[in-house]
Amino acid sequence: MTAAAAEPVGTLATALAHAEQLLAEDPALAEAQAREILLVEPRSAQAQFLLGLAASGQGQASAAIAALEQATALDPGHAQAWRALGDLHTLAEDRTRADAAYARHIRASVSDPELLAAATALCDNDLPVAERLLKAFLKVHPTDVAAIRMLAETAVRLGRYDAAEALLERCLELAPSFTAARHNYATVLHRQNKPVEAIAEVDRLLAAEPAHPGYRNLKAATLGRVGEFDQAIDLYAG
Repeated sequence: MTAAAAEPVGTLATALAHAEQLLAEDPALAEAQAREILLVEPRSAQAQFLLGLAASGQGQASAAIAALEQATALDPGHAQAWRALGDLHTLAEDRTRADAAYARHIRASVSDPELLAAATALCDNDLPVAERLLKAFLKVHPTDVAAIRMLAETAVRLGRYDAAEALLERCLELAPSFTAARHNYATVLHRQNKPVEAIAEVDRLLAAEPAHPGYRNLKAATLGRVGEFDQAIDLYAG
């Protein structure tokens, strides 16, 4: 481990926090820190998650996916790791795995028993049940943004991208700072080959988190669709 990465690691929490801080500054050092943590705590899901983000930040998609899959195996309730996996599978155009990962992210994120039942149906790919439960829930709670986002994900799984786009627009109208929904919205726009609109949404996300690897990768992929290859390469390199 380099001297720069060897700053105070007193406790596991301190070491993990240090690795997370390094992600924005130097993904390679973040990787070194995460690997050192894993030597001591090989079953740390958070260390595997950070290792995955560090690999993603260095453009190592396969290594990132492997680390994130290990993180979710160690902690199936790790919502952030499921979401990051969904991002990487989306960029690889593997929609089946991306949709499955996003469904697990939603399941890990919700706590309401009614929404958890819908999320379980979504994870089991029982889309008619998920749709029925969510629509019934939204009749009673029409402004519940978590449920709206879940119904949008169900629409994506059913191939109803127009419906998903409209639902996510409503979600963001109610909660403009709901970053997970905005990221879903940008992804749906990207899938529908609406790169200009997708880039506008990703730029809003990057304004708050400029070093986020998922946002940067999505923007790079979208820039490639409009022929801005130099900008895309710069983002991947950065």
